Amino acid sequence: MLTALKRNEKGLTLIELLAVLVIVGIIAAIAIPAIGGTITKSKAKADIATEALIKEAALRYLVDEDIIADTAALSITTELVNKGYLNITPTWNTVANKKTQFKATLSGGAWSIQLIA
Repeated sequence: MLTALKRNEKGLTLIELLAVLVIVGIIAAIAIPAIGGTITKSKAKADIATEALIKEAALRYLVDEDIIADTAALSITTELVNKGYLNITPTWNTVANKKTQFKATLSGGAWSIQLIA
């Protein structure tokens, strides 16, 4: 009877379970900060791409509307979204990068476009 009980042991001991939990905890402690840094970097890169897209749309707007002088601060939503140069109002991943207006300066026949909050 004693041998029959030994053969039917199919579970884990408490020590084995604790060892697995400790290993999973160590892996999580290493992986979570690494993933957090990657997410932060990807958000910053997405904001840079959004800014480049807005500048390109602003340049098309300036050319299509035959604007030949420097502009005051213009609303991205009013000038670019409502007139079809952008499909939606851009969203920003970080509050510090949130820009709602653009300003264009003509210098030497080339446009310089600056986004401002």
